[in-house]
This record gives sequence, structure tokens and C-alpha cells, in this order.
Amino acid sequence: MKNLIVFSFLILTSFNILAQMSSRADSLQKLIDKEKTDTGRIVLSYRLAYELQYSDPEKSELITRQALEESEKLNFPKGTGNSKIQLGNLELIKGNNETATQFYLEALDILTKANIKEGITVCYNNLGIIAHNTNDYSGANEYYRKSLAINRELGRKSGEATALYCLGTVFENQAKYDSALKYYYEAQAISETIPDERLIAYGKSSLANVYFTMKNYPKAMEYYRAAISLFEASGNKYGSLKMYISLGQTAAEMDSSETAIDYYDKALKISVGIESLNDEAMINYLMAQLLEYQGDLESARPKYEKACSIYKSIDSKDNIVLALVALARLKNLSYEFRAAEKYLEEAETIAREINSVGSGVDIYRELSMSYTGLKDFKKAFYYLNRYSELKDSLMNVEKQKQILELQTQYETEKKEKENELLRKDRKILQTTRNSLIIGALLLALIIIVVLRSLMIKKRDNRILKEQKEEINRQKEIVESQKTSITDSIKYARRIQSAMLTPDESVNNYLPDSFVLYLPRDIVSGDFYWLKKLNEKMVLVCVADCTGHGVPGAFMSMLGMSLLNDIISVKHTLIINNDFRLSDILNELRERVKSSLRQTGKEGEARDGMDLSMCLIDREAGLLRYSGANNSVYIVTNGTLTELKATRNPIGIYLNEISFTDHSFEPGPESMVYMFSDGYSDQIGKGGTKFLSKNFKKLLSEISSRSTSEIREILHKKHLDWRNDEEQVDDILVLGFRL
Repeated sequence: MKNLIVFSFLILTSFNILAQMSSRADSLQKLIDKEKTDTGRIVLSYRLAYELQYSDPEKSELITRQALEESEKLNFPKGTGNSKIQLGNLELIKGNNETATQFYLEALDILTKANIKEGITVCYNNLGIIAHNTNDYSGANEYYRKSLAINRELGRKSGEATALYCLGTVFENQAKYDSALKYYYEAQAISETIPDERLIAYGKSSLANVYFTMKNYPKAMEYYRAAISLFEASGNKYGSLKMYISLGQTAAEMDSSETAIDYYDKALKISVGIESLNDEAMINYLMAQLLEYQGDLESARPKYEKACSIYKSIDSKDNIVLALVALARLKNLSYEFRAAEKYLEEAETIAREINSVGSGVDIYRELSMSYTGLKDFKKAFYYLNRYSELKDSLMNVEKQKQILELQTQYETEKKEKENELLRKDRKILQTTRNSLIIGALLLALIIIVVLRSLMIKKRDNRILKEQKEEINRQKEIVESQKTSITDSIKYARRIQSAMLTPDESVNNYLPDSFVLYLPRDIVSGDFYWLKKLNEKMVLVCVADCTGHGVPGAFMSMLGMSLLNDIISVKHTLIINNDFRLSDILNELRERVKSSLRQTGKEGEARDGMDLSMCLIDREAGLLRYSGANNSVYIVTNGTLTELKATRNPIGIYLNEISFTDHSFEPGPESMVYMFSDGYSDQIGKGGTKFLSKNFKKLLSEISSRSTSEIREILHKKHLDWRNDEEQVDDILVLGFRL
């Protein structure tokens, strides 16, 4: 599901008096009671309806319709237009996009004819929100810019800030984060100048989304909680709803499943209370997704079904496809392949209708699994091919070989069936001719038929021979290419292995230690590196580079080369503690950025590495540590202590900060573990990850054993957990006893 923060409650700029007077419903009601003019009561009424739209939507609609009826009787275009805007707002909150659009277009026509620009800009902004919510980014951008231009012309700061926030969200949803931040910061500055607490709250939530995308989840949590405090203080239930959803998503990313479910439950209660069907569906989907991730398929299914039912009721076709694919996935996992097939056929029909190419990848993948389970290999092959074409037009050599073998088998079976039909046809023809032709004519015709049959057979044999030769030729080419590529990668492994610290050096520097090194492919994006500075000091480094296989191996060799260069130059300074571990990481980051020519421009590759570095200072009796996203665990007497890393990678980063140093005085027999994320991210038989909490528990239980036993237990636990699943990432665990 998209983390879409285009709040339909950004319609707060509907009426310019909101920036000039109290927005409290009771204050407006008192003004209505005192107002003597009909038009004045109408204006105050739809403003009161606006204030009640989240807390009491039924009363809000009743007041708005009364204002609309009075406006039409008095031929009061401003009242008519703004009343229709408010009716559109109420429909938008419910998720009825089509009805809301109709109200906004009617209001725009009325207000344009009367040249009431304040109302026109609100119509443009709200039409932009609807286009945005239906993934029409081009249309949304056009509407928001029209709204922004009119607000600037009128000097309406709140409207200007609202349009800027909306534009920022368009760029955020398109993954253009630099442009999104530009609009968010500009809008935030205006919001704080006015000041407007509602807009400030939207600003905090928007910045939280950017931190969420950057995977800085603690910072995202901080901003989401700040925003929800402002929304709850103002009684904005819709704002609180959106923040609880975002908090749930963030908690899920932090592996805090119980916390995530708690936030989702709060959001669900609000969505039902304010009749926001789109949000109710999305929350059910997110909860189901989390339960599926935990392996609880039975609990996930009814929530997916609920989400699908609601999306169908509001005709949200792209989300209907998502829900149908999710239900099919559960059916496939439960071996109910026919049921999965029905869900996927419905999803495919809708995806074609809305031209959703991205959805096709998931649909075809699941259809391939369904037909494989049903042993309909012809269809399984067809949908596997469709999936591969959509996912990546440049298939790797192994997939080419598999598809070629399936295609050869299919074509051979097809040709055999055609030959069988041809033989039957000839037999019928010969029988018919034998019954009609007599004497010499019969003999002549038989000879002709035989000659013709021989010619056809000879032609068919020639065609089959040519096809077989072509298939064998293609097979040889593919096998030759595979052998050549594999040989090259194996040679690259020799080069990479030569750059890694040799086993005898590891045992010499760290006598009581082990290394569990399991590349996913032939070469690895993980590496370990040790350097003996003097008789009392040893540097130890474990790194996880972007990607795996050949790309990851290139990054690992770059990292080792740069580390060797830095340590060689700064050797004496490091020994004297004049050049700390954090300084090494800071310089390594700058050198990686320079080597990869990273400038932070939008669309630029953001390759780099996560890394942990320890300095064993035996003379001082200390373990010094600094890390880039990679923590270090120390287990003493069964108690695990985590030295946490700086939340920055070695490479370009949007929110770049300096790395920090830690010192730890280990106890007797303390066991230190340095690792990449491959061990805890491994998928098990039930489709769930091993998770860091289980990794910590395992290390706490086995650290009293010898290092060779620890390595053996870790390896066996990984294989048992993985079962028949493929290894998903490179795995590296380095442990040593102090």
C-alpha cells in the first residue's frame, strides 16, 4: 500500500475568514444566533459545517444543505458555491471521489461566473487532491499550481502553504525527494509565519514521511507523534486517523508488531466513526499484511476480504487489484490453487481495464504458482514468461535456459500431436479413395498418394531436423555463455578472497574467534577486514555493501582498498588515539562518495555500505567501536549489550551526520559479535524473517560455548530455519572472545 499523505482535510482554506476569526463551533453558533442578515447567516452556517465535518459529519451535512437551499432561493452565488464545496468535502472524507468531484466542478462553475477567486482556488486544490488520490499525478500537479497562482495573487498565505504542501506530496509519491523537501520547507516557513497550527501539523507529518522513506524510523516516529498531538488538540479526527496509520506502518518497519497493531486498531475505530471507507479498507489491508508477514494466514484472510469488499463498494480499482492478489497469495500458500486462480482472473480483468502494468507482475507471478500447483505446466510456463517479460526485459542466462527447455518440450509435444492428426487424416483419405476408385485408376491413385506421403514425410523430417539443430545450437550458445560468465565470476571470487584477511591472520590476531561467511552468490557484497596496528592493538571491520553478487563484490573490493589506504596513512595517529574510529568512517564515506562521484542529485545511484569497526586495545583493556547502520553485540555471562550504530551509511545520504565513537570495558570471557543483516533477514519456511530479536536470543544462549561450537550452531540454525527456501542475502558473522 502507498504511504500517501494527500490528506483530504487539506481543504482547510475553503473560506478566508478562517484565518481571521476563531474556528470554534460554539463561537460560530453564537454569531449565527446574533446575525440579522440572511446572507450573513448562510456564510456563518457553511463555516460552522466545515468545523463539524470531522467531529459530527451528519450535523455538518444537514447545516450545509440548509445553507445551499437558502443560497439558491436568494440567488447568492458565493453561498451556493461554497455550500457545494462543503458537500464535496464531506463526500471526499467518506472516500466517494466521483460524488465529491461533481460537487467541486459545480462549485467551480458557479464561482468562476461570479469571479469569486477565494472559492475558485479551493476548488482547484480539492480537485487536485482527488486526482492525486487516484494516481493522476499530472492532473494533480496542474490543479495545485492553478491554486498556488491564485493564492499568491490574492496574498492568501494559508492557501499558498496548502498548495505547496500538496505539490511536495506529488513529488514525494514519485520518489523525487529533493523536490518534495523544497516544497515542504517553503510551506513550513509560511505556516510558522502566519502562524497556523493545522498547517504546522501537516508540515510535521510531511517531513515524517520523508524520514520514513529514508528509513530513519525513530525520527519519523518523533514527527508523527508531534503531528498527532496537534491534531488531537484541535479535535481533527481525520488528521489523527492518518497519523495513527503512519505510526502503525512505522512500528511495523521497526519490527514492533504489537505496537503496530495497537496503532492500527485506534485508526480503525476512528475511520469507522467518521465513515471514511477508503481508510477503513486500507487499515484492514495493512493489518492483514502484517499478520501474513508473521505467518498467521488464517487471521490475515478475513481482513484482506474486508478490505477488498470496501474497495469494491467505492470502486477503487487499483486497490481492488492489490487486495485480490493478496487473497490469491494466501490461497496459493494454503494449496487452494483453484480458488487462487479465480481471484487472479478477476484481478487481471480489472488491471487491464485500468492499464495497471505494475499490478501485472504480481498477478502473473501468482498465476504461474497456481498453475504449477494444478500441474497445468503449459499455462504455468505462459504466465512465468509474462511475469519475466514485465519484471525485466533483459533476462539472465539461467532463465533463458529454463524457458528454452520448456519451450522445446512444448513445441515437440505440439508437433507430435499435429503429426498424429495428419496421419489420421491421410488414413481417412486413403480409405475413401479405395472405396471409389477401381482398377488401374485405383492403383495409379494409390501410387500418387504414396509418393505424396513420402514427400510430406521427407519435408516434415527436414523441418524437424532443422528445428532440432536450431534448438541444439541455441542451447549450446546459452550453455557456453553461462560457462563463460560463471568462470569469470569464479575468477573474481579468487580475487575477492585474496583481498579478504587470510584465515591464519584472523587466528593470529584473534586466537579465540570464528568467521561464518556465506555468500548468496559466487561472490559477495559482505566483507571482513582485520589489521594489526601493534602488539596491543587490532582493528576489526565487518561491512555489508549495497547489493550482492558481482555489483556487491565490486563495492566490497572498493571498500577494502580504501580502508587499506586510510589505515596505512593514519597508522601512527590511530595508535595514539589522535585519529579515532569515527574519523576513519567519516573519511571512508568521503572517499566512497568521491570514487562513485556521488553528489546527492535527484535520480543518482546511492550505493554504499553499512559497516561496523572495532579497535581492540589490550593495553587499555577497552573495546572501541564506531558503526554506520551496523551495531555490535557483546555477550557477558548470558547478558547481551548492544553498541548502537550511527543511522547513516558509508555513502551519499540525505540527512548526513558525523559518526560517533563508543568505548566498552568488557568483562571476563566477553564474546563480541560483528555481523551483516543477512542472518536476521533470512526467510524461513513460513515466509517470515528470522528477525534480530531471535538472533540476539540465540547469541545470548550459546556464547558460553567454544567459538567453533558457536559457528557450527549458527550455521545449523540458519540451515534449519531456511529449510527449502533460497538464501536471500549474503551472510557474515564474525565473533571473538576477549
